[in-house]
Parts: sequence; C-alpha cells; structure tokens
Amino acid sequence: MSFNPADSGDGILMYCSQSDEGLGDFAALIIKDKHVEFRYDIGSGMATIRSPQAVQPGLWTRVTVNRDFKDAKLTVNDQPVVEGKTPGASKTMTLNTPLYIGGVDRRRITVNEKVGIDQNFRGCVSELELSTTSVDILKAAIDAANIEDCSTPHPNQTVHTTTVATTQPPTTPFNPCASSPCIHGVCQRSNAYDYSCECNYGYAGSNCENVVKQCEVLTPCRNGGSCIDLHGSYKCDCRLGYNGLNCEKLAEITYDVAFRGDGWLELDRSVMTHEEEREVLGLEISTNKSNGLIMWHGQTPNDLTPDDYIAVAVVDGYVEYQYNLGSGPAVIRVTAQRVDDGERHRIILKRQGSDGSIELNGEHTESGLSDGLQQILNARGNVYLGGLPDYAMTYGRYHDGFSGCIYTLEVQDSGAINIGEKAIRGVNVSPCISNRTDRSTARGDLDGYY
Repeated sequence: MSFNPADSGDGILMYCSQSDEGLGDFAALIIKDKHVEFRYDIGSGMATIRSPQAVQPGLWTRVTVNRDFKDAKLTVNDQPVVEGKTPGASKTMTLNTPLYIGGVDRRRITVNEKVGIDQNFRGCVSELELSTTSVDILKAAIDAANIEDCSTPHPNQTVHTTTVATTQPPTTPFNPCASSPCIHGVCQRSNAYDYSCECNYGYAGSNCENVVKQCEVLTPCRNGGSCIDLHGSYKCDCRLGYNGLNCEKLAEITYDVAFRGDGWLELDRSVMTHEEEREVLGLEISTNKSNGLIMWHGQTPNDLTPDDYIAVAVVDGYVEYQYNLGSGPAVIRVTAQRVDDGERHRIILKRQGSDGSIELNGEHTESGLSDGLQQILNARGNVYLGGLPDYAMTYGRYHDGFSGCIYTLEVQDSGAINIGEKAIRGVNVSPCISNRTDRSTARGDLDGYY
C-alpha cells in the first residue's frame, strides 16, 4: 500500500477483524504517533510491529506487510525489515468483517480496543496490493463514505490502481464535522483537522457510538438470551437452539457441536452410566486454542465434594484424560502430539477398573492408574460438553471452556450419538459449520475393545 498523509495525526490505514463488535482476532495497519504500526492478534495475544521511520505529511510512503502464521514483517519505504511474533500457540487467524481502508464505518464496526486508536486516516491511498494482486480500490469497494479522487496522484500510479483521498479536496476547506461523525451527539471542531463530540445522555465514546449499559437500554438479546455489558458493547449468551449476535438465528444440534470458549452443553446422564467395570469412549475434535474443557461428568452442581468424575480436556495444547473413582485421580496426558493446530484429532478413552488409557489418532497411547481399590465410577450428575455453567464443579482443576468442534461422540457400543437428542440445556452452542464427520470414523476403534 502507498499513502500520503494530510497531517501528522493518528489514523487507520487498514482494518479487518473476527467480529463487528471488536472481539477476537484482528489485523490493523495504522499510523500512531507519526509511525506506521502493524498490530494483529490470532487468538493468543497481540503483536505490535513498529517502523522506526517517521511518516511525513505531504510525502508518499509505501508500506509492505507479510504475515506467516504467528510471524510478521513490516517494511516502510524499502527500509530494513522490522519483524514481530504473536505469543501463545495459536497459528491461524479468523477474519469475518470486510477489509476497511482508510478507516471504518463506526455505525457498523467497533474497532478492537487493542488497536489503540479509532481515528480514520486523512490523506491519499494508492497502489493497494493483496497477496501480490493489484486492487482497484473503487471498483472493489462494496461501501464507502467521504472519499474523493486525490488532486496529486502517486507518481508510480498505473491503470491498475486507483488513488483516493479520505479528506475533502484541497480546494475546499476541510471541515472535520462535515461527515457528522458524532453518531449520538453534537460535533465540535477542535482544530483544522480534528473534532470532539458532545454526547447525548446515555451515550459515550469518541464518536458517541457506545451506549452506556447497552443491555439495559437496547435489550438486544432475543429468544431468551442473556445480555452481558462489555466496554462500549454487549454480548449475548444464547440458550440452546439459538445463536448469532443477538441470538436471532436458529441453531439445530445433531451429531456435532461447536463452541467458542464461552459455552456449554448439558446432556442427560443416561449417555454415560458407567455401570460396567470396563468402558470405552470415542470422540473427534478440532481446535486452535491451547486450553479448554472438552467433556466433564461428575456430581450435581450443588455437590462440590471432590468425588468421582471423568474429564477430557486440552491442556497446554495436549489432550488430557482424568478420572477419579473416589480415592484419587488418574491424570493421563498425550504429549507426543499437540491438538491445538486446527486439525481433526480422534481420541479413544479406555478404562478397566482403575486402569485407564488414552489413544490419539491411532498412533499415540498413554496409560495410567487411579489410587485406591475402587473399580466403579459413580458420577451422579449430568454430562457436560464444551465447558460448565460453574467451573467450581471441577474442584479447581479446569477453568477454560473449549473453543472448536466436537464431531463425534460414542460411548461403549452406542455408535455415533445424536447429541442434540440427548441435550437438556446449553449456552452458546452451534452446529459445526463444515467438515461434517463420517459417523463411522471412530466406531472401528471402539469395536473389539473387550
């Protein structure tokens, strides 16, 4: 991308994110304190790459950004490359919003607070290339506001690029209030290029875009969803059968179920009776998060005595199998292969009395033994997938919900279980959006255990 700033102020050159509400993954190219920065988050923490070269108003600047999983490189005006890397184990980025150039539509988009600024860029943009492909900015646009042709095009401009300005043309005095930026308030000029907003009662934010206590004012969550106020926004926890930003969409659960880290699904305890001394469970998952509770079967929510339970979880990127027959837990973890890579992984759990094992992808097996003489698992509560309504039920062992997809669940010789038919309650659950499972995948592994 090439750009020519009209002033020395901060501004967004490019922005794209996982959600309209400014949550989750994002990528942002910005000017902050006269320097170009590339900020991005792929789910396990933000990285900031800052160019040491100061941007000069009135001069064209060319910037190139390359990202390869966690690593990224930033080059400004062919100066030495600046590199950065995100923390944590996440590798893939999920972006769902349109790609915004020169700023964002604040009526639709809340900029992720980690970006650090929310001002639109003032100046000219030219020579936009994405994945080595030149983009005609105007022809590729699906929406735009307050742009003009630049009076002075980039000297290297060709017929394949379009140069646009995000300010008024130089012949017309620039009025920062002309675009009515204060959504719920009155705009007041601060100087030749900036403004401030006097917000109406009940609204806040640099552009009066945020409703104070939005849950109370907007009551946005439909179909019995519960509303939670966030900083300048809100979040709907949707009950079983619905999803979407405002719980407005139907979500039918059948043989697979998806979670985003803040949900759980409660199944009738008849799914796992544990009446036999020997048992086997099979499931298939995918996730790109390093921690999350996949399954829990223990006691009722009001019984917080550390008693019998069985659990499967992703811990530090590895799959873990725990069970307690009443005298102490067996903790079995497969460390030969990570499972937080977004790929599908098949897990087979086996237990015969106090002896247990976990098999991953038919290649890696680990075994363990619980303490004491007990041989039968006595779990009186219901079965939970993806998380819990109260993590105190795990006696402090787990704290994070699962983010990803559970494609198949089998218990003993049940075959693939219709999870939706066994569901009693749930929050923030959806069907998996792709790669529907072959329901016979795990069956062959369960056959012949005895």
